Amino acid sequence: MATVKFYSLKAKKHVMIDSSKVQIVTLKNGRKAAEAVDPETGSKLFKFLSAAELKELEG
Repeated sequence: MATVKFYSLKAKKHVMIDSSKVQIVTLKNGRKAAEAVDPETGSKLFKFLSAAELKELEG
């Protein structure tokens, strides 16, 4: 399984999340982003996706 690298502001470190736990959302301006929950702190993680990252997650 692929993983997505997020940055946790609460823990102040990078967190790797399994792609099965990542939800892809569309913002108001049409841009795609990834959302997940940090397993350590329970806080919401958010990341804007590039076209390459989006293709990797959807495909």
